[in-house]
Amino acid sequence: MPVSQDSQQANAETVKPPIPADEVDRLKALEHYRLGGIGRELPFDHITQFAAGLFDVPMSLVSIVGSDTQCFRGACGINQTHTSRDIAFCAFAILQRDVMVVPDATQDPRFRGNPLVRGEPHIRFYAGAPLRVANGQPIGTLCIVDYKPRLFSEADKERLAKLARTVIDLIELRVAGFAAEEHRRKLDEERQLLKLTVENVSGGVAVVDQKLRLMLWNQAFVDLFDYAPDSVRGGVDARDLIRMTAERGELGPGDPDQIVAGFVQSIRTNHSRRLEIQRRDGRILDIRRESIRGGRFIMTARDVTQERQISRIKDELVSTVSHELRTPLTAISGALGLMAGGAAGEWPERAKQLVAIGGKNAERLIHLVNDLLDMDKLQSGKLVFHFEDRDLGGLLAEAVEQIEPYAQRFGVHVDFDHAAAPVFAKVDGNRICQVMTNLLSNACKFSPTGGHVRISLERAGQVVRISVADEGPGVSPEFRARLFKRFEQEDGAHQLGHTGTGLGLAISKAIVEAHGGRIALDPEAERGATFLVELPLSPTN
Repeated sequence: MPVSQDSQQANAETVKPPIPADEVDRLKALEHYRLGGIGRELPFDHITQFAAGLFDVPMSLVSIVGSDTQCFRGACGINQTHTSRDIAFCAFAILQRDVMVVPDATQDPRFRGNPLVRGEPHIRFYAGAPLRVANGQPIGTLCIVDYKPRLFSEADKERLAKLARTVIDLIELRVAGFAAEEHRRKLDEERQLLKLTVENVSGGVAVVDQKLRLMLWNQAFVDLFDYAPDSVRGGVDARDLIRMTAERGELGPGDPDQIVAGFVQSIRTNHSRRLEIQRRDGRILDIRRESIRGGRFIMTARDVTQERQISRIKDELVSTVSHELRTPLTAISGALGLMAGGAAGEWPERAKQLVAIGGKNAERLIHLVNDLLDMDKLQSGKLVFHFEDRDLGGLLAEAVEQIEPYAQRFGVHVDFDHAAAPVFAKVDGNRICQVMTNLLSNACKFSPTGGHVRISLERAGQVVRISVADEGPGVSPEFRARLFKRFEQEDGAHQLGHTGTGLGLAISKAIVEAHGGRIALDPEAERGATFLVELPLSPTN
């Protein structure tokens, strides 16, 4: 309530308002609605002006009761902005469920000693409707004041209570506005951060909304596709950019409109896509698209020209070296075999050991060369497959028989769970045996002495599933992403004596996929490593 000049010297008869039992929660509500502190706001001033005119009183207030002070967020008929809570009529009104009415303050024991009654402005009449926010906490009042006693009817109370509800609506809208403004500010900050991040990405990046309008991009995106600066702007239709690229012939032959339609159809139906295009200037771009929340998608483009050139040179070198090595290595291995067999006469024991070591290393090199040649043929599409209907149970039995001597070297047992009935698939028998040999040799190599390697065969819907499980240490999570890549071996394999080319699994994957199947590491295996190979069943089954 307003303060007189001598308000700081309140009479000893002044009655201080009680503190509500839930005062802590009430003050938290004030913080939530950002109503602490001093300051008037125009919408609340308008409400008090309307209330003063409606009830024909000289003064009306939107009063917020704080811990020590009541502040006037809206006021009519007074210039002060706050007063002490100890002498505030409103501090009593917030304790009421309904409108509190004081017809004559000089006759009310709570207020007759109040300095605002005994002195300026000589308050006589007061009516205050509590302002209760969403959680029910009373944060203040809408009140009216007169300098003469008066009556206040039930209809008047109802009208004041309705006005108070309007004040609450304004308060709720006010805090919602604060939240919206804060949200907009955070969005602006995130947008700026994202823009800064995108600009500092080495590759090209573009984000497109659900209506295929360009939302965000970086300069690298413009440069990689060689778009005119004025053609790339916020809101531009991504179809226009795709058409520009198609018209250059960089998305393959055909009508540009049909190419654009195909791209749009892919965007609508596929969550992701990856392709490579070659620009007119010879540059090769690796393009990836991923869908993101809200129907939008992000596209990245990377210049991989140098990578592809290096890869091609490496592959050509590997192919050339492999072919050049194969013949002399075969001759060396044959000669060492003859020497070990006594064709050159008897050798001292130490010489026999050296010949045996040379023979083993020659065999290892021949195996490496053969793997390199297979990989080269697989990559170039020159590896010839001879498909025919074969009983996979018989093929697996052959692979187990071939691997037995190798398993015995490691003291490992190979167990084969035969299918209940023959299972046929259209396969290249030699290549499937090559896959099984790779998987079984790895399983034996990594199994502990005395351990078991289990190979099983079963039908699973329209495919046949082959499982190869060992009891070794398993595959680390870090290595799983590189498991089927060329020349990759898990860290520590060489230290454990597990030598290899790092090509076996990559070759196996290519062979299985050439059969229309898939190979994968079983993520649910509880012990060791379990590899699964799935192949389409033959129609003859």
